[in-house]
Amino acid sequence: MSKRAPLTKDHAFTLVELLVVISIVGLLAGLTVPAVSGALLKGKQAEALNQLKQLGTLALAYATDNNGTVPGEGGEGVQSFSALAQASNATAWYNVLPPLSGFLAASNYRSNPKGFYDKGSLFFSKAAKYPANKTASAYFAFGINSQLNDVKLVALPYPSRTALFGDARLPNETTLPPSGGKMDSLGQPKVRDSRFVSRYNGVGIITFCDGHSEAFRATTQTEILDTNKVIWDPTK
Repeated sequence: MSKRAPLTKDHAFTLVELLVVISIVGLLAGLTVPAVSGALLKGKQAEALNQLKQLGTLALAYATDNNGTVPGEGGEGVQSFSALAQASNATAWYNVLPPLSGFLAASNYRSNPKGFYDKGSLFFSKAAKYPANKTASAYFAFGINSQLNDVKLVALPYPSRTALFGDARLPNETTLPPSGGKMDSLGQPKVRDSRFVSRYNGVGIITFCDGHSEAFRATTQTEILDTNKVIWDPTK
């Protein structure tokens, strides 16, 4: 059996060749990572779109059986898990809608706060930036339009433009300009124009009162304040 020839100087990599290889690997990584990150964010956006569309469908079904009104938004402020189970919140959207589709109501997470933020929960958003101590309270990444209290859907002149659900800003997320400023109690189960957030690379999702959902590329509030596109307060 012939022996393999030893590596000679002619076969060895030079420093220049090694640097070239490292540069090429770095360039390829630089091209690949953003593409992978973008694909992951697109997946999260699609998942959130489905969640909000499902909430909209459930809300419309609820309204059909409840004189045309959607469920309430629940108590004020960020809610503790024990508060979600109080009788005053029994008819809030987060307690009445999920069970209609086989999901747990928010009140059921009182004994298991971590479950509220699991992927099997209707309330969890993979793209949301939750507080580090999130299990201390129930932080909602989605919310119902706070201007729909006691409004009958059949009375809406423009249901296809009236917001029903939307991405709701959390404490660690940046609001859309020009509203700016610090807001307390972020993470409430209700949303409006100033609490709306675009967490999918400049895109945020709104479900409307006719049941359809749209992704808005709104790096400013121009689109979501345009009543020809989104109506937040149908009483005005």
